[in-house]
Amino acid sequence: MEPSQIRSTTQLLVEGNDWRNFLDALCRHLDLTQVQIQNYGGVDELRSFLRGFVRMPDFRTVERLGIIRDAEASARAAFQSVQSSLEGADLPVPAAPNALAAGSPVVSTLVVPDAGEGMLETILARSFAGTPEDACIEEFFECIKARTRRSLNRPDKSRACAYLATTSSPQVSVGVAAQQGVWDFDHDAFSPLRSFLENL
Repeated sequence: MEPSQIRSTTQLLVEGNDWRNFLDALCRHLDLTQVQIQNYGGVDELRSFLRGFVRMPDFRTVERLGIIRDAEASARAAFQSVQSSLEGADLPVPAAPNALAAGSPVVSTLVVPDAGEGMLETILARSFAGTPEDACIEEFFECIKARTRRSLNRPDKSRACAYLATTSSPQVSVGVAAQQGVWDFDHDAFSPLRSFLENL
């Protein structure tokens, strides 16, 4: 992915269009109008994105830089990967997730979820856990497992997609669903994200 023109002193780099659409909606919900969100692509593209980003003519105007990525198989490994990418671009490197690295710009990172493994859909699934829809989704997955002897490779992603199938716009992505108001942004599942964005 190529960086877009820098239009704000606060830049937020995210992994993919679902994250960008989701966080755009969440920032509007929080009335954070000064944050410019950029999609750096997949986890393996952050390093090259940052190298191009710091060479942009207007990069010197950036005062705060946030990076969000999925934990995938390991939150610790994901954070170390972000640290390495920042080092490769000669940018300040936070010592821990959610910590600020002083410098120009000030840098902070968030891995989602912040412990263990998972992705955006992991916290989305937490936001509707315990609902009647969630109970029905669980029964559906149990039925699939019993009848086909197949297990789900990415259960949180499957769970989030199944939940969207119960809404008025079942064909949309989780990010577009955020734009349409499907997710409850005030839910505790999104508390780390809200805090990260407000501190950015």
